[in-house]
Amino acid sequence: MKKTLTLTLVVSLVLCLLAVDAYSRRGGDPSDGVVIMISPRTLVLDSAGGAAVTVHTNLPLGSVDRSSIELSGIPALFTFADDRGNLVAKFDDAVVKSIVAPPEATLTLTGDRLNGPPFAASETINVR
Repeated sequence: MKKTLTLTLVVSLVLCLLAVDAYSRRGGDPSDGVVIMISPRTLVLDSAGGAAVTVHTNLPLGSVDRSSIELSGIPALFTFADDRGNLVAKFDDAVVKSIVAPPEATLTLTGDRLNGPPFAASETINVR
C-alpha cells in the first residue's frame, strides 16, 4: 500500500512539473514573466467574420495602460479583466486575418505598464 501511494505521489509530482514547464513555454519572455494565450488557436481565413480574436494574459488589468494594447500593431477593440483580474484584450478578427497567412503566424501582444517598462509577449497560432 505504501509503495502504491509513494508511486502515485511521485508520478503526480512529475506530471505537475511537466505541466508547469509546458505552460511557462507559452508565449512570452520567461524572464519578463508575461504570458499570453490567443484564442482561437486556429484562425480559419475563409470563415465568416464577426468573431473577435481574444488574448488572455497574466498581467493585472490595473497595471497596464489599456489604450496602449496592440496585437502585432492592431489596436485592441476593448479590454477587460478576467475572473482573476488579469488583462484580456479583444481584436477584430477581420483585421487579424489580413496580416496572417497559412500555415501559422506568430502574433505579439505589446503595451505599456503604468509603473514599469513596456511589455511584449508572442504566441504562434495555426492559420488555415
